[in-house]
Amino acid sequence: MKFVFFLLLFFLSFGACAQNYVKIGQLFWGIQNLNNSTFRNGQEIARAKNPTEWEQFFKNGEPAYCSLNYNEKNDSLYGKIYNWFAVVDPRGLAPEGFKIPTSNEWSYLRAYLNYDTVCRCALYKNSADKLRGANQWKSKTVGQNMFQMNIEPLGYVRNDGNIEGRFMQTTFWTTSSKNQANVIGDSYDTYYVIFNHDKSDFYLDNNFEINGHFIRCIQGEQEYFFSKTNVSIEEESNDPPLEEKEEEEDEEK
Repeated sequence: MKFVFFLLLFFLSFGACAQNYVKIGQLFWGIQNLNNSTFRNGQEIARAKNPTEWEQFFKNGEPAYCSLNYNEKNDSLYGKIYNWFAVVDPRGLAPEGFKIPTSNEWSYLRAYLNYDTVCRCALYKNSADKLRGANQWKSKTVGQNMFQMNIEPLGYVRNDGNIEGRFMQTTFWTTSSKNQANVIGDSYDTYYVIFNHDKSDFYLDNNFEINGHFIRCIQGEQEYFFSKTNVSIEEESNDPPLEEKEEEEDEEK
C-alpha cells in the first residue's frame, strides 16, 4: 500500500556553513554532508592532507578531517570525512541548534521509511533506495532520491588513511558508542550507518578500528515512534535530475 510523507524543505544558514534540510517524520535531516572545518566555538579542526597524517591523528587521539581523495576541491561537492575524535569533541562539531544523530535516530528513520499503514509495522526493506541518489553506484541499483538526500557512494577512510568503498558504499557517523570512556585503541565500539550498493535497506554496524565517515546533521527530538496521523510515501518522485560531478584526484601525495 502506498503511503505519502509530507515533506517540508527549507534553507538554513549558520555562519560559514549552510545546508538544506528535509523533514522526515519528526526530525529535520541534512541533505548535504557536513562540511565544517571548525568547531562550534570557531577553533580549527586539524586537516589530514594525506594518509600518513590521518593515521597519525588517529594514533594521537586528535580530532581531524580529510577530503575525498585528500583533495580540498572535493569538499564543496561531497563534504568532509571526520574521525571519531572530532565527532565526540566537547567543542561541538555540529552547528548551533543541530546535532549528529544517534544510532537510535538513524534506526527511527529506517523504520519510518519502511513503515506500512496496513500492518502498522516496518514491513518494507527499501529505506536505502528511497534516500540514495541515482548516480555513481557500482551496481544497477537505482536510487529514488525521494527526499533529495542525495546519498552517494563515497566510501570511507580506514584508520590507516586509505580510502575504501568508493562507488560501492557510503557511511555516516552516529554519536553512539558502547565504550563511554572513549579510550584510544582497538577497544572502541562505535556505531555508524552503511549504505551498500547491493542492499536496498541501510543498516547500522560497529567497528573497532575507528574509521572515518561522513556526517549528516539533524534538528529536532524523536518524542514518539510514529505519528497518529498515518501519512504515506509516493513511489514516484519529481526530483530534478542530479548533475554529474567529477571529483578531484589526490592533489598531495
